[in-house]
Amino acid sequence: MGCLMLVDGGGRRYLVPEGNGITRVLGLGVLDRDILSSIEPGSRVSIAGRKFTLLRPTLSDMMLSLERGPQVITEKDGALIAHFIDLRCGSTVLELGAGSGSLSLLLLQGVGSKGSVMTVDNRLEHLRLAGSNIERFGLGGSWYPVLADARKHMGVSFADAACMDIPDPWNALDACWSALKPGCMLASYSPTVNQIERTVTEAISKSFTHELSFELIMRRINVSPGATRHSFEGPGHTGYVSLFRKVNADK
Repeated sequence: MGCLMLVDGGGRRYLVPEGNGITRVLGLGVLDRDILSSIEPGSRVSIAGRKFTLLRPTLSDMMLSLERGPQVITEKDGALIAHFIDLRCGSTVLELGAGSGSLSLLLLQGVGSKGSVMTVDNRLEHLRLAGSNIERFGLGGSWYPVLADARKHMGVSFADAACMDIPDPWNALDACWSALKPGCMLASYSPTVNQIERTVTEAISKSFTHELSFELIMRRINVSPGATRHSFEGPGHTGYVSLFRKVNADK
């Protein structure tokens, strides 16, 4: 089951689970979904005297509408992670750290129905929250949650890519080495430079090649006739990403 999105005149967005019958929509109230069944996405619809546009949400819409617990990996960082780990339709990805499921959503969208994402976390509440968000957006068919210590060896080499968002990623390097196919990519996301420094140093000692570390700053532009300018909101720090490749060499 996927979802639809209603956008009102003020730009506020409301996610509606696909289906029939009555449902409660966060921020909107009770809605009879039967009135949407004959309306094509991209069309206007009137509900209880209010006008909305019915849309099928993009991945960006979904990530911005997450139910949040742990801090999320933002869409700007997640998109570049997906690019650099060479995410493809049909890929098998190992994800260490569930968070609120934001990166899981992006990975699942990329691997499609023929791929899979195994998310390992040692906290059941994180897996449950991530799973709730993933199911709400209809992407649960390729998601495999595992309640376990992400720093333990997986035992077999099966992953086309791996991602880490845990407090001590250097302690999970052996597990990632075990799980990754030779030549494949590992991404590690951390909020501090101290974490990436230690991760990079220890990854190199374990025969990973360090491909790149970066921080991405994105500034929005407010566009209006004769007054287009950058947003006065600070770009803010989100996190640092380090990228590694598993190479065949003596450890």
